[in-house]
Parts: sequence; C-alpha cells; structure tokens
Amino acid sequence: MIGLGNSRRGMKSPPLLVAALLACIIVLGFNYWIASSRSMDLQNRIMELEGRVRRAAVERGAVELKKNEFQGELEKQREQIDKIQSLHSFQMENANRLHQEEKVGLF
Repeated sequence: MIGLGNSRRGMKSPPLLVAALLACIIVLGFNYWIASSRSMDLQNRIMELEGRVRRAAVERGAVELKKNEFQGELEKQREQIDKIQSLHSFQMENANRLHQEEKVGLF
C-alpha cells in the first residue's frame, strides 16, 4: 500500500509540473522573441552604420582627390606668378639700365 500511495502522489504532481514547465517554456519563448527582435534591430543598425562608413570613405576619397587637384593647380599658379615676377624684375632692370645709360649719355 505504501507503493500505491507514492504512485498516487506522483500522479497528482505531474499536472502541476507540466503547468510549471509550460510557463517556463512560454517565458523562455517570449524572452527569445524579444532577444531575436533586438538582435535584428541591432543587425539592421550595424548595416546602416557600415553603409554610412562606406559613403563617408568614398566622400573622403573624393575630397582628397579634389584637394590634390587644387594643390596641383595652386602650385602651377605659384610657378606662373614666380615666372611673371622674374620676367617683370628682368624688364624693370633693363628699363632702369637703359634709363641710367640715357641719363649718362645726356650729361
């Protein structure tokens, strides 16, 4: 009879145990669903940020190219200015020399 009492007691606890297990499964499923949603949101955010980084890198490359072009153009203009200044200085020296020679020739 002791064996029957134990088995009878065992028969009453499984519905409670099953209910507890079902509650745990529901809670775990809900937590998994929330974690999965957050994970997908984070993955989308990462993809968006990676896209921004790629666009920024492309824009930076374009800016670097323009900067290099402008520096090259600036260097060319500086060289032209130097040539013009040296030519102007040479012409002014010649004009001054001629003026001095004419002055000496008059006196």
